Amino acid sequence: MTQLTRDEALAIARNALPMFGIGPGAAIDFVKQRENVVFRVTDGDASYAVRIHRLGHRTDDEVRTEGAFMAALHQLGVPVSDVVRTVSGGLFAEVSGSDGEAYQIDAQHWVDNSSPLGDAGDAWMGTDALTVGVFSRLGEICARFHSASRHIGKIPGYSRPAWDLDGLTGPGALWGDPRRLAGTAEDRRLIDTAEKRIRERLLSLGTAPEFFGVIHADFTPENVLAAGSDFVLIDFDDFGEGWWLFDLATILFWYHRHPHADDYRAALLDGYRKAAEIPQRALEELDTFVLARALTYLGWAANRPDDETSGFLRAEVLPVVVEMCRDYTGTLAKVHSKGQAVGDQQLLDRRAATIGPYSPLFYDRPLHLVSGEGAWVVDAEGSRYLDAYNNVPQVGHANPRVAEAVCAQMKTLNVHTRYLSAPIVDYAELLLRTFDAPLDRVYFTNSGSESNELALRIARHMTGCSGMIVTDHSYHGNTISLAALTTGLTVSEPLGDHVRTIHVPDLDGEGQAGRPGDMLQAALAAVDTAIASLQEAGHGVAALLIEPAFSTEGLPRVPEGYLEGLAERVRAAGGLVIADEVQTGLGRLGDEWWGHQATGIKPDVVTLGKPLGNGYPLGGVVTTEHVLESFSSTNMYFNTFAGTPAAAAAGHAVLNEIIDRGLVARAGELGRHVAARLGELVERHPRAAAAKGRGLFFGLALVDSAGGPDGDLAKRIVEALVGAGILISRIGPNENILKIRPPLVIEGDELDRVIDVLDAALLAEAGQPAARV
Repeated sequence: MTQLTRDEALAIARNALPMFGIGPGAAIDFVKQRENVVFRVTDGDASYAVRIHRLGHRTDDEVRTEGAFMAALHQLGVPVSDVVRTVSGGLFAEVSGSDGEAYQIDAQHWVDNSSPLGDAGDAWMGTDALTVGVFSRLGEICARFHSASRHIGKIPGYSRPAWDLDGLTGPGALWGDPRRLAGTAEDRRLIDTAEKRIRERLLSLGTAPEFFGVIHADFTPENVLAAGSDFVLIDFDDFGEGWWLFDLATILFWYHRHPHADDYRAALLDGYRKAAEIPQRALEELDTFVLARALTYLGWAANRPDDETSGFLRAEVLPVVVEMCRDYTGTLAKVHSKGQAVGDQQLLDRRAATIGPYSPLFYDRPLHLVSGEGAWVVDAEGSRYLDAYNNVPQVGHANPRVAEAVCAQMKTLNVHTRYLSAPIVDYAELLLRTFDAPLDRVYFTNSGSESNELALRIARHMTGCSGMIVTDHSYHGNTISLAALTTGLTVSEPLGDHVRTIHVPDLDGEGQAGRPGDMLQAALAAVDTAIASLQEAGHGVAALLIEPAFSTEGLPRVPEGYLEGLAERVRAAGGLVIADEVQTGLGRLGDEWWGHQATGIKPDVVTLGKPLGNGYPLGGVVTTEHVLESFSSTNMYFNTFAGTPAAAAAGHAVLNEIIDRGLVARAGELGRHVAARLGELVERHPRAAAAKGRGLFFGLALVDSAGGPDGDLAKRIVEALVGAGILISRIGPNENILKIRPPLVIEGDELDRVIDVLDAALLAEAGQPAARV
């Protein structure tokens, strides 16, 4: 409530009139007094709405932003009231009251012969008589406003509170905490649970420009004036950034109990679509926005316990909103407009209640996948997605040859390697034939983490040292030893005292500012420094652990001679070279079986994981006879599930599929085709800086308008592709490298579709039309 009496407000308004060029003798009529005080001022034939802002409610910049934004809308032809500037050109004036405080006053031209389209109370009680046609027009006006708002964006000097997650929910919400209005502990619990669900859903939706922008934020029938056959949008006191559909949700909330609620809703959406698109993903959250809007009114009432409107909200609205919360968070099936049952949300809740809420999920809207075949997966609603990301199903999802081999062996016998068994020996022989001498021995594990952990043990044994060298943005597994040298993911363990990091040079990045030779010299000098530091600290050098393509690091294009120089220095210091092939191996980089072969490294130890079993847990450590004899003669290595006949059957079937279908050479051919197409994107799109990778492990570096890495753009592109039915991800220290790593069985035309949709997504980001894909 304002701190002013009506007489005090009248005196301030009259003192402000000359500042707007309005005659001092103009007639002033009181209109309303709530957040602000509003008067109608008549000066001859001209009428004005003069508003005194509540003291301390808005900063000067916020008031100025409102006026400037409305003026910009009016200039674009959006039906809003026309702002009146002060005689000095300002958007508001300041006048001192009798209390000595300076009050902000602004003015707009009065909309003659007009009246509010409706009343929120009548809408709530279902007693108004608006037609379906009126709602269609309201939708169209809202869409026109949103389109203009997108065009205007944040005007210079923009300053307004945002209707974002924190602005909508929680104790710091813009209109107050709705839980404070609840009369019982159960009601508070329901409201609290609903708010948490709302936060989860809107966090999943995100704030990409197609969902989020500068909105009105109080789009009610009271704030739309009917002036003859015209509608005019007024009262921008609450405007600011928010989700576009929040404006539609505001009016839908007040009418959601109306006898014609369904017809009004359909007409409002149809009218909106006449002037602007509604993304399907946003439409799925319309009920979330309606409830979020409902809860803001409870917060408003809680902050104004003595207000007459608050009494209405407490008595009439609160019980209904509590039931809305109960329905929203309940276990009854509820269908979104796309047809996805909230059963997925229930599955998320069950997941959080069992394996915890911190296990990561891909994409803003987690995918509930139920089946797959080849390079395609299917979700719970039957939607198909082209999988251009997953390398675990190296030879395709649900590969029948692999599945049948495992099933047949499981039906026959599955024991550990303490019994003599032919399948594991057969598999080991075939696997080792893919490696170059002297790599001729293999240990089996269940995962890449186990493989790298074993490799660390071997390195310490062989060298008598503990010092490790890794890159400054890498990940090699989740054991305690590997967590101590993890630099590319969040871990609570500090970097080990025995670990030194090196930065991998990238000719597509910092290489643009210098010559490759200079970069190479500087990078290798950093390796020398790391080695010397380990030696001085008494750790010595046990091993260098790297992935041949440096995928977590963003697939950098390294200077020629870097990998060779890196390995030479480590070996000269007495350390081993460990090649982590969990992601790059088994033909992924094309033309060669393994990433170290493709990139020219000659490792002492190679670690394997992910794709070996095509989804069956299988990993390995490949090394030399000399290393195995030294380590195993003094360390009994035994792993119950590693090397079982069923695991061997899976691995053997995967190798046979790759060999029989020529997938290694094919990955090279397809990779060259993709590289050419990505190069074309780089030439045509200013935000695409460099094509990365090789074979069927490739990426695209995205940058902002200043040339810096743009992780937000990469995220939007990833989400855009998911919306188009294509799965990819992103990598790199700034997460601005699109990561595309499909099953090796993907077809050429399917890869072309990935690039075509990526092209369209980049065009859409640039505001350019794209061909249908």
